[in-house]
Amino acid sequence: MSTVDDARRSIQRLVGLGFLGLGFSLFAPVVQAAEFNPSNLISDGEFTSVNALSVDDVQRFLVDRGSYLAGFSEGGRSAAQIIVDAAHGVGEASGSINGIAITEATGTVHPGVILATLQKEQSLITRSEYSEGALRAAMGYACPDGGGCNATYAGFTKQVENGAWQLRYNYERASGHDFADYQVGQSFCFSDHNGTNCGSYDNRAAASLYRYTPHVYNGNYNFWNLFYNTYRFTSPAFDGQVVSWSTSAGDFRYPTLASGQTATLTITYRNIGTATWRRGTVNLGTVDENFGFRFGSYALASNWLSTNRPATLTEASVAPGETGTFTFQVRHGGIHADTYRLDVGLVADGVTWFPRTTHAFWEVRTLPAYDGQVVSWSTSAGDFRYPTLSSGQTSTLSIRYLNTGTASWARGTVNLGTVDENFGFRFGSYALASNWLSTNRPATLTEASVAPGETGTFTFQVTNPGGVTGGTYRLDVGLVADGITWFPRTTHAYWDVGA
Repeated sequence: MSTVDDARRSIQRLVGLGFLGLGFSLFAPVVQAAEFNPSNLISDGEFTSVNALSVDDVQRFLVDRGSYLAGFSEGGRSAAQIIVDAAHGVGEASGSINGIAITEATGTVHPGVILATLQKEQSLITRSEYSEGALRAAMGYACPDGGGCNATYAGFTKQVENGAWQLRYNYERASGHDFADYQVGQSFCFSDHNGTNCGSYDNRAAASLYRYTPHVYNGNYNFWNLFYNTYRFTSPAFDGQVVSWSTSAGDFRYPTLASGQTATLTITYRNIGTATWRRGTVNLGTVDENFGFRFGSYALASNWLSTNRPATLTEASVAPGETGTFTFQVRHGGIHADTYRLDVGLVADGVTWFPRTTHAFWEVRTLPAYDGQVVSWSTSAGDFRYPTLSSGQTSTLSIRYLNTGTASWARGTVNLGTVDENFGFRFGSYALASNWLSTNRPATLTEASVAPGETGTFTFQVTNPGGVTGGTYRLDVGLVADGITWFPRTTHAYWDVGA
């Protein structure tokens, strides 16, 4: 823009600035983070880091948070483009006044400063629906506390460009240039839950932010919390982002294991922090679904580093911007069929856990080793399910099962067992039993072995010995791998034997 030398325009730009907040209390919240310093809100280097985020970075940020701005455009530019252009001094984000020139060569402020201000002023990052009022006063620029905004600067583009210019102008005037207010080293006082306290503007960035919004806890605390905690615009030493993950058994996130099967799981992260990762220090750790650290063992762990450390880096080191790989195994050791969720995240052991951005999970399904499904059953006396025996009569009952598990059945191990109607194991004798294997084992396999997918047959006899009370004798059965496990309820079948 051209040099600003209109006195009325100057007053509007430099003084007529207000705050439309997020509803924080006037006093500091009890949970205020210990590192919040009212005198030093953000470093000068971070504040003026105009190249910290690209247009694509800002667009992803808006999309990820469901912001209406992700689909907003004005004057042929997307909101992301307008924000990054303003950070680089484009349009009304350039201009000179009082001997201070803000240009495309100097740029203005970190794009994250603009984003945090948009949220602080009008909640535009979390706002998912169009709001003309919020867009007209997007940065709170020329909207004094007393109410009313200057229509000259209404609209998203004007707000972003002029707001970014103002923040950089405030920064430049905070040291030297013969100004009497908002200078580095000057004192100011504020009220919090401990009463009235005084501090100083310890750097240019703090002076700039207080001149833009002259409040601590109804303004600049909000800015600081958004920039550092909510949106994490600065890169911590240890941070990572999931690039890809895979498994050697089934779907990349939902592997399926047969009994005795081992699967190799691999996950790759990009180092988006500032520290280099070292093998043996940066490890994959187990967490719960909320990224709380998990110390208990995982049922399918196989040769892990430790109970709650599946793997360390494959690479010897991973510099910022590079990718690192973690590979480990899980094994179905014959435990019950179920789904076992495994949540993981990165940890620099002895240093710190990484942020939640490294959270990933697998849901590992284990198939039952022993499972079966009734194919058919029969009797030599009457209806296949309802045989009737006269006194002294014997009937042969037969039932066939499909092996739907993962283990082969062996004669003498896989047997037919008696149960109750609810598939509870039954230990008492059956009144019509005839030459069974034991009191509660009618038969073993006819075949020597039955592989998965094949069918096995169990044949046995019942006899009406005479003298039993007339009536119906229900016989419930199911399969059991003796010495190993009972089969699931899918193997439940019954006869009602009339005597």
